[in-house]
Amino acid sequence: MKGYKNFARATAFLLALLMLAGALGCARDTNSGPSVTSSADTAEETVDLYPDDMPDSMNFDGQTIRFITFQTGKGSRSIDIREEEQDTGDIINEAVWKRNQALESRLNVDIQLVKETGMNQLVPTVSMSIQANSDDYDVIVGHARFDIQLASNGYLKNLDHMEYLDFSKPYWSQMYMDEIAYKNIHYWSTGDITIEYISTIYCMYVNSALWNDHYGDQRIYDVVNSGKWTLDALRQYSIGAYQDINGDSKADENDVFGFAMQQGHVLNGMAFAAAVDYSTRDADGNISIIVNNEHTIDVFNKLYNLFFESGNATLLLANEKYDTTALTMFVENRLLFFPSTFGTCENEKMRAMETDYFIIPLPKFDERQEKYIVNQYDGVPLYGVPITAAFANLEGIAATLEAMASMSSSMITPVYYDLALKNKYSRDEESAAMLDLIHDSITTDFVFTWGDSIGGMLNLFYDNIRNKNFASVIAKQERMWNKNLDKLVSRLEEYMNM
Repeated sequence: MKGYKNFARATAFLLALLMLAGALGCARDTNSGPSVTSSADTAEETVDLYPDDMPDSMNFDGQTIRFITFQTGKGSRSIDIREEEQDTGDIINEAVWKRNQALESRLNVDIQLVKETGMNQLVPTVSMSIQANSDDYDVIVGHARFDIQLASNGYLKNLDHMEYLDFSKPYWSQMYMDEIAYKNIHYWSTGDITIEYISTIYCMYVNSALWNDHYGDQRIYDVVNSGKWTLDALRQYSIGAYQDINGDSKADENDVFGFAMQQGHVLNGMAFAAAVDYSTRDADGNISIIVNNEHTIDVFNKLYNLFFESGNATLLLANEKYDTTALTMFVENRLLFFPSTFGTCENEKMRAMETDYFIIPLPKFDERQEKYIVNQYDGVPLYGVPITAAFANLEGIAATLEAMASMSSSMITPVYYDLALKNKYSRDEESAAMLDLIHDSITTDFVFTWGDSIGGMLNLFYDNIRNKNFASVIAKQERMWNKNLDKLVSRLEEYMNM
């Protein structure tokens, strides 16, 4: 699948994996493997705080760097933690606060989160400010799905023209940024600068108790490593796991199911994992929509079969916030496979779960698919600079973003992995390698990420999963998608040379 890259991580990520090799093997077992200190101090003492190439003597005379972001989820926690919030026992808050203290001291800047909006309000709020030519914000932190359009409106600076920003560094996600860019112009950036770049990664949680009960003679990691973890395998293992535990001869939420998920965004992850391509680029960077093909139809049919032709083994639930029903079933040992994101580890129920669980990639289409493919929830935070930002402030803004990304890779990313991925895992060393596999398999797609600007392409699978006439749906919408893509590209071309 286009876009797959094994990109190198910063020193901090390698540290995190070394920490996990011990930590994941000793959840609730203090006698097995080395101990890990859950503190930002560990990262500060063991890795270079400044893996960027910016000079040590930078001083921006107390310049305020003003951020605006969306309220939904935890979009703000990667930006600024108030002093009164840092001493609450939350090690992420502590790490962010310490990073900001060190960053502000290093550059002599003042980081401020000046405004949070609702998920659907950031675009109109920022647009109104820019249309009034008001210098209200220095950095916009947007929700990828809803806010990426600010680039096509001509409201963002070309980040490639800003001094100090070095997108060749491993703490920036070159893959993601290049995929959402048009002709290699970067209006948005992401990577280690935000915890949510990691927390939004899709994966499959496997209940270890249920797996051992039904398939104890096999190791799930062996299935994955052999390349046999496919949609067909998911279906077969799910069928074998179903139990009518209340004996009422009907499938209901009190039974044990093989697989369950909401009819929502995770279906995007399932489609990506099965190697659905939404678009392609030619040598000149021109983009074409290619989703209407035999493979896409085959993927849909396998997903349809999984949910509606697997007997009582699987459930497609209503589009509930946070997959609440599936999550409850999983933590109560009534669900074998639960697809979600890394961030689900932080959920209160998951952290209190008595049973261990494994984490593996979402399944491939079939065994002929060479690699596992992973994408992220559509709300990956993106960092951009409004065109109204004062010219005199641009150096301080760019230096702050570069330092925030580089120092996060040392001071926050390892701590986040320790928090989100240390506890509640299988007690074996292979867990760290599996996390590495998942992370290094991340990809995205221009047309998918810009889907709302192209006519609902992002909703393609979960809007139509119950519709057996999927092929006709795609055929009918293809003309409209191409028309909207042409309009989007025309707008981006217009702003390229501004």
